[in-house]
Amino acid sequence: MTKVSNKPQLASVTAGKRYAWCKCGKSQRQPFCDGSHKGTNIEPVVFTAKASEDLLLCGCKHTQNPPFCDGSHNNLEDEYAIASQAEIAETKNALHVPRENGAYGKSELDGGAYVVTPDPTAMMQKDKLSWQSLIGRADGARNLDLIRFTTNGTTPWRTYKGGDTVLYVVAGRGAINIEGKRFNVSPETGIYVRMGEAFRLEAIEDLDVMAAVSPEAEPAAWPEKAAGSFTAEHAERCVGVDVTAREKMADRFYQVLIDGNVGSADVTQFIGEIPQSRAAFHRHLYEEAIVILSGAGTMWTRARKTSVATGDVIYLPPRQEHSLECTASEGMRLMGVFYPSGSPAINY
Repeated sequence: MTKVSNKPQLASVTAGKRYAWCKCGKSQRQPFCDGSHKGTNIEPVVFTAKASEDLLLCGCKHTQNPPFCDGSHNNLEDEYAIASQAEIAETKNALHVPRENGAYGKSELDGGAYVVTPDPTAMMQKDKLSWQSLIGRADGARNLDLIRFTTNGTTPWRTYKGGDTVLYVVAGRGAINIEGKRFNVSPETGIYVRMGEAFRLEAIEDLDVMAAVSPEAEPAAWPEKAAGSFTAEHAERCVGVDVTAREKMADRFYQVLIDGNVGSADVTQFIGEIPQSRAAFHRHLYEEAIVILSGAGTMWTRARKTSVATGDVIYLPPRQEHSLECTASEGMRLMGVFYPSGSPAINY
C-alpha cells in the first residue's frame, strides 16, 4: 500500500500495457488507480506504455502533463525541500574525501559519483586550443563527456561524430563558428552543435568554455576546414541567460538554455541558483554533470562528502542519491547538463 506523496513516484511499466494513473489522490496503491475515485467525478488518466522503462509519475496531482511529473511539486511549498534532522543525524559521520592530488583531481563519492577540481597544468594543446577531459568513460560516465576548452585566439576545427556537443561560456568574449555559421558569444551563453558538425572558437577576450558531448563520444576529429554542412533546421544555436525566462522552484530558480527548442533532443543544459541551504537527499533518472560557477559548499552522498567551490565539477550517475549544500551566504550559481533530456525540476 502506497500513500499519496508530493514527490513523484517511480513506476516500472511494460511496453504496450495499459495503466490508470490516480488523479484524485485517494488510491491506496499510488500512483495507480484502485477505484477510490468513484463518486468524486475525478477520473483516472489511462495511458499505454510506449516502452518498457521506469517512469516518474506525478504524486502531487498538480502536474500540467498528466500522468507524468513536471516538477509542479516543487512549488507547493515556499521553501525547496531541505535536509531533515534525521538526514543530518544519519550523515553526521560521513567520510570526508579530499582531492586525490591535493588541491586538484577527483574525490570519489558513493555509487560512482565524484567531484573534480580541474588542474590548470594538465591541459592538452593543439595550436590555440587547450583542453582537459573532466568527465569521461574512463571515469565511469555512461553517456556524458565533459571537456574544458580555453583559447586566446582562433582554434582549429573540431568535430564529434558520435554525439552532440553542448557548450557553455564561463568567461570571455568572441564567437563560435559552426560549419561556416558564426555566432557571437559572451559569458553565460549556451551553444548547441549537432552531431558531426565542425566548430571552432574565435576569442576576442580569452575564452573559457565547458563542453558536454553526448550520448556516444568518439575521439574528436580535426578537419582542415568546415564542410559547410550546417543543419539549418535549427538555425539559432545560442541561448543567453535571461531573468525573464527563469523557472521557479520554491525559493530556487533555474533557466533551461539548451534543449529541443534549439535541436538538442538528447541533452539539456541549464543554469541554476541555490540559496544558503542543504537540499534533502534525492535522485534523478538522468545522468548529470554540474559546474559550480560561484559559491561554495559540500556535496553529500549517504556515506561520503566532499567540499565544492567555484570551478569544481560534479558527476552524478543516474539514480544516485545525493544532496548539494550551499554554505555561502550569497548563494551558489551553477550550470548543469544531463542526459537524457528533460526538466531539471524533476527528481524523486
